Amino acid sequence: MWYSPPHGGMRPTAVTVSQKLAIALIVGISTVMIADAYVRVAREIAVFEDDQASDQHDQARLVSAAVRRVWASDGAAAAQTLVTEESQATGADSQLVWVWLDDDGDPALRERLTATSVAALERGDEVTSVGHDGDGEARRYLYVPLALPGSRPAALELSEPLSPPRWVLRSSVLQNLLATLLIIAICSAFVTGLGSWLVGRPMRRLCDKARRVGEGDFSGRLDFPQRDEVGQLAREIDAMCDRLAEANRRAALETDARLLALDQLRHADRLKTVGQLASGVAHELGTPLNVISGRAKMIGSGGLDTPDLAKSTRIIIEQSDRMATIIRQLLDFSRRRQPRVGVSEIQRITGRALEMMAPLAQERRVEIRFEAHAPDTVVEVDEHQILQAITNLILNGIQAMPRGGALTVRTSAVHAIPPSLNGRLHSAPEAEFACVSIEDEGAGVAADALPHIFEPFFTTKGVGEGTGLGLSVAYGIVEDHGGWIDVQTEPGKGARFTVFLRSAAEASHETPTRRT
Repeated sequence: MWYSPPHGGMRPTAVTVSQKLAIALIVGISTVMIADAYVRVAREIAVFEDDQASDQHDQARLVSAAVRRVWASDGAAAAQTLVTEESQATGADSQLVWVWLDDDGDPALRERLTATSVAALERGDEVTSVGHDGDGEARRYLYVPLALPGSRPAALELSEPLSPPRWVLRSSVLQNLLATLLIIAICSAFVTGLGSWLVGRPMRRLCDKARRVGEGDFSGRLDFPQRDEVGQLAREIDAMCDRLAEANRRAALETDARLLALDQLRHADRLKTVGQLASGVAHELGTPLNVISGRAKMIGSGGLDTPDLAKSTRIIIEQSDRMATIIRQLLDFSRRRQPRVGVSEIQRITGRALEMMAPLAQERRVEIRFEAHAPDTVVEVDEHQILQAITNLILNGIQAMPRGGALTVRTSAVHAIPPSLNGRLHSAPEAEFACVSIEDEGAGVAADALPHIFEPFFTTKGVGEGTGLGLSVAYGIVEDHGGWIDVQTEPGKGARFTVFLRSAAEASHETPTRRT
């Protein structure tokens, strides 16, 4: 049995493989670009700070040299005026201030210049420090000593903000953002298209193929040209479909051959049973033939009056009908035909089997007792096949008593749970079954032979008594109708074979289990 997905197909996934690859690539690119942007901005800030410090030193040296020249030529006021003019010319961010090193009135200056820094300036060294201006902005301060003859110790204070200008950061961040977005867009489009071409479309074809295989359709090859893992999977699926199609073909041929052999086996068993019935039928036909012959002679003698003549004629007709009925039953039983399931009464089928077997039972000195323990149960079966199965079981019971005895046949209706038959019935619910029980007074079945009694050609009878087909054919017929045969035996005390057939009301709700 092939599994078919619900609702006619597979539910589409929320995110395809190509989309997952694109998302993973976007995350990876974003991470790399962000890290690169961070390193790049940090490097630009470091370069900006180095350039800023170098510019500060160059500017401070130039201004200090100019101040010393103006001081020497024009005096202190001109030198201070020069510093003020230079400060105004440096721009809004940079500040140039004249400071007296011995002035304690400026607390902010004293914060930036410690005693150690003042001593270094007095020695002629430049001093760099970091502090905050009145607005709280972090700035770099560079102090260059002024060696002015006959003057108080002084220095030039040149300061610039530590943070780079906002336009620098804004430009750098914007460039990195645009570059990141452009790379993500290009890579996403490329990965999505390539993933759809190499993964998405092949996977859809693989899913369609798997769905058809699930429905039992092995046609239509994939034939992927690509030589990657997906192509290898497609080629393996094509090979699997070829093997499954070949296996199905062989299974169909083997099933047909097995069904044909089973049909021939049943027909052979039927002919064998007919042969065994021939002696009984001959005995059964002998009596009416003798009656007909005697009555015909009486009529031919011309010595009968009209009433006796009419009586003899009626007797001849009755005996002829009796022989025709016996012959028709024998022909119907032996004729091969296709199963025709219909509604029948189990007691009527059993009665027909007993009528057919009565002459043979009489010849073997076997007394047949028929007991009906329930109203006639209706079953949905092929009447001729069930008749053959019951006849085989009755014949088996007669042959089990070579010295004669009693054969008890009972019909009843019971509720039972079907057993597990070779793995074909599992956990079946309790249902109503029609039962036909055939109980003999023979020697019973030995324990070592009991597991094999339904195997074809297995027999414990003597030569000429049986071929080992009767019980096997009966078992197969009953099983084909969704029933089973129960055997109860005890060595030396006979055996009882009970046929269970599902009633017509139960069979209409369940398809019979067919053998393959």
